[in-house]
Amino acid sequence: MDLLNLVDKLETLATTSGKVPGTRKVLIDQEKVLDLVDQMRLGIPKDIQEAEEVMARREAIINQSLLDARRIKSSAEDEGRTKVNESEIVAVAQAQADEMLAEAKQRADALVQDAQKRAHQNMQEAQTFADNRIEEANRYSQETLYNLEQNLSMVLNSVRRGLDSLEGQPPVSQEVQTA
Repeated sequence: MDLLNLVDKLETLATTSGKVPGTRKVLIDQEKVLDLVDQMRLGIPKDIQEAEEVMARREAIINQSLLDARRIKSSAEDEGRTKVNESEIVAVAQAQADEMLAEAKQRADALVQDAQKRAHQNMQEAQTFADNRIEEANRYSQETLYNLEQNLSMVLNSVRRGLDSLEGQPPVSQEVQTA
């Protein structure tokens, strides 16, 4: 469940709970509040899992780029060897093969460099994204928990005043209780 939906449920619980007469305090079902807090705690790892999925996609792109570079290099080397073997003029063929191999190596090196640069950039973006998501989730959770703590503190204070008020009253006699 989405973390924002859980906060909405918490807010709904706070606004729809029974009110303490004569105060702005509300009575909240502790079990429901604790259940929502547990769900919030479980929701945070989902955001982290999304960040990890971004990192996994980044790794897949890097691996695919490296495989493409190796394939191109291998293909160029095979092509160079084939031309040398098929050519009647070995010297010309060898020169062409060397040139093609050098060009293929340059292209492969350029592709590898480009792939590494893109991978590094993707990794930085993914890390920044993950860090931002984690920071936002932590900040949001902290704010929500502070608000919950404040609301629960107000409820506990109200309960304490009620208990203190009841403790100050004289005991009710047995006759009045049975009547």
